[in-house]
Amino acid sequence: MDLFARLQGMKVLLVEDEPLIRDSLQRFFANEECTIMAAETGEDALEIIKGNACDIVIIDYRLPGMDGLEFLKRAQRLNARFKKILITAYMTEPVIAEAFRLGVHEFIEKPFAMEDLEEVLVRILEKKKRTNGRGPVKT
Repeated sequence: MDLFARLQGMKVLLVEDEPLIRDSLQRFFANEECTIMAAETGEDALEIIKGNACDIVIIDYRLPGMDGLEFLKRAQRLNARFKKILITAYMTEPVIAEAFRLGVHEFIEKPFAMEDLEEVLVRILEKKKRTNGRGPVKT
């Protein structure tokens, strides 16, 4: 089964402050049968997850205001459960360690190609299939 068939019915939140990257990611998912939500800041993303269950969150590490890791800390306090992909150009030991502590499943290092994103999504969906077999979040 291909990637986009597996994404069918899922809810994906994109959190990226760079408009070009955010728009490219939205276009990547545009013709697929999954719900795409996008935010420019961690604060906006928190508001989105308060009212929407998500299956996957793709978040940049460096954001204006709250960074991606702070968003994940606050999302944990809300008991938000989703697969986490961290995008960063700042892949340092402390960032990686904190990200793993917060349950990040995969990393994508900037700059990246859409093929990199596809590979990460396939791995996440395979893990989900092996660990619990549940489908998309129902709201």
